[in-house]
Amino acid sequence: MYRWTTDSIRFRIDAAEQVRYDDAIVAQIVPQLSTDAHICDAGCGIGYTSLALARHCARVTAIDTSKEALSILRTNCFKDNITNIDVIEGDLFSMHPAQAYDAMLFCFFGHLEETLRVAKEQCSGTLFMVKKNWQRHRFTPGEVPLERFTFQRTLQELDALEIPYRAETVLLEMGQPFRSLQDAALFFETYRHEGDDTALSQERLKSLLLSKDSSAFPYFLPAKQTLGFIKVVVSDIP
Repeated sequence: MYRWTTDSIRFRIDAAEQVRYDDAIVAQIVPQLSTDAHICDAGCGIGYTSLALARHCARVTAIDTSKEALSILRTNCFKDNITNIDVIEGDLFSMHPAQAYDAMLFCFFGHLEETLRVAKEQCSGTLFMVKKNWQRHRFTPGEVPLERFTFQRTLQELDALEIPYRAETVLLEMGQPFRSLQDAALFFETYRHEGDDTALSQERLKSLLLSKDSSAFPYFLPAKQTLGFIKVVVSDIP
């Protein structure tokens, strides 16, 4: 289970507010939703995807187990007077909503087996999954392959289960802004794969970054990545 920390929350906020890839992710989904839809953002984290969804849907239920992450979402809802997001702390996989959601979004979250089960139990319409479509851990200095929760693996598992789906890939900028070189080094230490101990010298670190004309964020780690978007009609799940 992913553990939010003070540093990981801070880095995620900076990326969300400076790069705004949550908006780009949601833009791929909202054309397939009605304006009166009630969507569940499963494993919402600090909630910037929920905030983007709330601008297009009637209601969003944002669920996560992290009190620290959800506090960011609650603060943003209060600050911007957003009233159509229900923020819930708890285990999504054991919940029983009073009324089925029109759609559920699992963005970089959940094993396929449990995702399908929960969607079947809690949703009457459409399941959306957003998966990583790259081959190695992005923020690990060594070459560590990415094996779990990938786009291609999810498609293979859906094919094996004979569940129909629609899938597409989209190239997005998912880079990370930094306030200093020290922050950049901390970022890699925070997100590196636990099994990798490859040293990251300052020279190599600098070679990965772009210098920006910004006093607040003078460094940027570019990362144009391909995401996989998968749509499953819940009634097609056996």
